[in-house]
Amino acid sequence: MLKGTPIEAGYNDFLERHIVPKLIDWKLTPNHVTYGGLLISMLAGLSFVYVPLLGGVFTLLTGLLDTLDGSLARATGQNKKFGAFLDSVLDRYTELIIYLGIWCYFYRSDAKTPLFSLLILLILFGSLMVSYTRARAEGLGERCLVGVFQRGERVILLGIAGILNSFFNLFSAYSGAAWAQDSALVGVLVILAVGTNLTAMWRFLHVLNNLRK
Repeated sequence: MLKGTPIEAGYNDFLERHIVPKLIDWKLTPNHVTYGGLLISMLAGLSFVYVPLLGGVFTLLTGLLDTLDGSLARATGQNKKFGAFLDSVLDRYTELIIYLGIWCYFYRSDAKTPLFSLLILLILFGSLMVSYTRARAEGLGERCLVGVFQRGERVILLGIAGILNSFFNLFSAYSGAAWAQDSALVGVLVILAVGTNLTAMWRFLHVLNNLRK
């Protein structure tokens, strides 16, 4: 949804003007930023198990580092296949680690229901297919950026949900509104479970239609 939009262009311009020059001064490479993103994702996953608010903050920071490595690579002329492959693979791991942390959070809670496991599995299924359809399409020479729930959007939603979830839980504890307990996190998981699979199907049909033409 954000790729190719003025929002993405403005965001990248901000990074290249204000943050990338500092990284260059510190003599950091795109691969350093990529490894840093993996480390922060581990903190995000671990934080989600015990303190979802911190998990949300670290998840948003992971998303920032994920875009920074590309901006730094373009600014320094280090657009190499090694770095691109490394970034793509580690991006998958960072997202999986965060989902694992969320699953552990619900497993530790009183609501140990198969619903949460099913939601996580559906999201993993959809996220995998969103990435795969794009990679396979580009391997055939077709651009495939359609769809709403790409990785950037997923990370933003998870980060915001982790932060808001703590406030919803406080509201639930003080007001006695049981429905509010973990409702922010559960709501976003439901949205992602449906949205990622719809995005994968959208991409599948989009590429098939282009190849047929």
